[in-house]
Amino acid sequence: MTTQGIGDIKSTERGSGARFNAGKPHTFLIPLTAIASWMTLRRGRAPGAGPDPALAMALLGAFQLRGAGLGDRPRLMCAMDELGPDWDNCGRVFDYGRTKYAEWNWAKGMPWSAVISSCEHHLRAMFLGEVIDPESGLPHSGHAMCNLIMLWTYCETYPEGDDRPPAELFQPHTERSKSVAGGEGVAHYYTGPVSLAAHVSSFGKP
Repeated sequence: MTTQGIGDIKSTERGSGARFNAGKPHTFLIPLTAIASWMTLRRGRAPGAGPDPALAMALLGAFQLRGAGLGDRPRLMCAMDELGPDWDNCGRVFDYGRTKYAEWNWAKGMPWSAVISSCEHHLRAMFLGEVIDPESGLPHSGHAMCNLIMLWTYCETYPEGDDRPPAELFQPHTERSKSVAGGEGVAHYYTGPVSLAAHVSSFGKP
């Protein structure tokens, strides 16, 4: 599909309807079910709040290690929400991708780890203050959004690409010890930080 002017306003032929699309975000390259899912997302994030790549990274990390709590797709959607979400630049990056590869090439599927790695790269660049990706000339936020959209889609369309490490490798540590009072075995569970938000807010940006 072209993003330039299409059709002929003077023609009466079927299919010649005119439309000038140059310069508009190429959101037709995004599965609109993702945007619809975001529209129904119910979170406490303040409208208009700036992107938070640190929290998006924490959510991506929890997805990578199959963390408990949120399901995979809701967790990825929350990560997108932490990036704005930047739908317009997401569309621009997908448009860049179709010239570099092919339109909808990504939808065929690929190892999830490759997409996770790419997303991590762009989120880390955002956190360190780099706005524009030097290769594409487009914002890192748009690239990260595309990666999250891909993973969100693969959860339903390409589960065989899921090469994340087994969940049991990162389960909370359990150790047995003696109770001082009764001498019985007591299980102590390490569950990590009290809340993801509190953990991320403790990070100090350079």
